[in-house]
This record gives sequence, C-alpha cells and structure tokens, in this order.
Amino acid sequence: MKTSKTFSILGDSISTFKGYIPENFEPFFPLEDYEVNSVEMTWWKLLEKNTELKLSVNGSFSGSRISKTGVEQPHWSAFISEERQSILKGNIIIVFGGTNDFGQDEDQAELETFTDSYNLLVSQMIERFPTSELYFCTPLQRTDFGLNQKNSKGWSQIDMAQTIRNCVLNKNERVHLIDLFAHNIQKDDGTLQDNLHPTCKGMKVIYSIIKQSIVK
Repeated sequence: MKTSKTFSILGDSISTFKGYIPENFEPFFPLEDYEVNSVEMTWWKLLEKNTELKLSVNGSFSGSRISKTGVEQPHWSAFISEERQSILKGNIIIVFGGTNDFGQDEDQAELETFTDSYNLLVSQMIERFPTSELYFCTPLQRTDFGLNQKNSKGWSQIDMAQTIRNCVLNKNERVHLIDLFAHNIQKDDGTLQDNLHPTCKGMKVIYSIIKQSIVK
C-alpha cells in the first residue's frame, strides 16, 4: 500500500481557517462577506483533496510576519520564532508569508531586517527539519500597492519577492522556491477580494501553482 506524504504550513492570514489552526493562533477566514466561507475552498484543502498529500499541521497566523517587527501581532507569532516552527512536521513544509512585513500599516519592516529575517528563517528550517522538503513561497501580487510602489520604509513588492528568491535559491537541495509572485494579477480580474486576500478563484490559483511545484 502506498503511503501518502504529509505536509505542514507555516503561513499568514491567506492560509488560515478557524478550527483548522491552533487555538491560540489568529484566524482570518471565514469572514463575513468574503467568498472563502468554507474550508473546502482554501488552497490547502484543494491540495489535500486533489493529491495524495495529507495535511499534518496548519501553523498559520493571521497578520504574522517573517520578522519580529510590528505592533499588530505578538512577536512570538513571527515565522522565525520557535513557537511557530516547533509544531510543524511532515515530509513537506510549505512556508507562505512575507506580505505583512511589507504592507502592514503599522511599523513596516526595513528591507534589511526582512532580508536578515528571511535568511535566518531558511537556515532555521534546514536545521530544524533535516528530513523534510522545504518549499518557500513568494507572496501573491497585491493590488493595494503598485508592483514598484515603495512602502513607508522605501521598498516595493518587487523587492520583497526578489529578496525571497535570493534567500531561497541554491541554498540546499531540500529547499525549493514556489514563485507565486510571478503570477500576474490585475485589480479587476477576480483573484483578490480586498486587494490582498484571495477569492475562490485566487485560492484555485495558489493551489494550482503549489501543486505544480510539489507534485511531480
């Protein structure tokens, strides 16, 4: 009998769903008036449903950052924190975050801080999970900022995506890049409901790209 591979998620609001993340983690979905009102609509449930992959842990926390910056969420919620990483397990771990370091209104991270934190995250994950395949995702394009538009700290979405690529590529044979940012999104194309969080169509886009990257 073929054994299914297992996967965990280290994510932010886009990967949350109430009742499917740890009790002390902050959910975003489901939210009134948002299309994604059933767990079956999430990208990770679509991945589980349409492949032989089985979810072990969804360690996603709404509003969380890679770095220990910001005031909207506790610093233990940062991706680089022991509290976030220690619950993860599985053959595959998918890391999907970074947009909050760039785009949250309160105390946006400096690009140098984001870069240092992402490099630290990659090295931590390599050491902590020596038998797991690690997949790091660039965030989707968001439409509340232009791609070249700089935030209050002087860096853009393009800078964010390229930083992640630089931190991930050629680091380790178990470290892989999933470049969601390369998928072009327009404001009126139905992918995002609020210029940031995906609609059902957006979830299908994320699922499709991640599936193509993981399932060979």
